[in-house]
Amino acid sequence: MKKLLNAAWSGIVLSAVVFVVACMLIGLKHGEAKFADGIGMARICAAVLVIGLGFGIPSMIYGTELPTGLKVLIHMGTGTIIMLAASIWVGWIDFSRGWLPCLLIAAFQIAVAFILWLLTCVQTKKDAKEMNEVIEKKD
Repeated sequence: MKKLLNAAWSGIVLSAVVFVVACMLIGLKHGEAKFADGIGMARICAAVLVIGLGFGIPSMIYGTELPTGLKVLIHMGTGTIIMLAASIWVGWIDFSRGWLPCLLIAAFQIAVAFILWLLTCVQTKKDAKEMNEVIEKKD
């Protein structure tokens, strides 16, 4: 249960950080214009939590003996589907604008998700290498 809660929390934290950075960039671009308030903001915050859970909880798959490719497919596939569904729900992906803008937004979101995944993998491998070096020095 503790691993589940840690995975969920890690996903929520990362999702919230990405959301805050995106809000800052949107604010810088659009100046005084509001992009969300009231129930709209509540829906967006709920989507951020759901997206965090959608990527965080499936990350527990990496603790299994499955092949790495299948682990990545399960983790990132689940997270991406949830992220895209939440994006449609809150209007980040709005089909009334046409298919091309929707595809571009979805591609951008997926690219950001995979860049974050790659950065996390690099950091995890670095941490594992450092821990192995510490263990080898003790022997």
